[in-house]
Amino acid sequence: MRRRFHRFCEFGFGFPYFGFYFHTPKYFPGKEEHLRALEDYKRELEEELKEVEREIEELRKEI
Repeated sequence: MRRRFHRFCEFGFGFPYFGFYFHTPKYFPGKEEHLRALEDYKRELEEELKEVEREIEELRKEI
């Protein structure tokens, strides 16, 4: 039974299975990086809000 599991986890050449190399700990951003990302996101949302307000005004003028 051990040999059967052993074959399941390897290619047969003595290397671990493919996904083994991609199960590394995930990267967690620091507080400064997270804050910078949130500020960028806020800036993008504010720009989009301005565009939406501009479109609303254009539509009101057409009515």
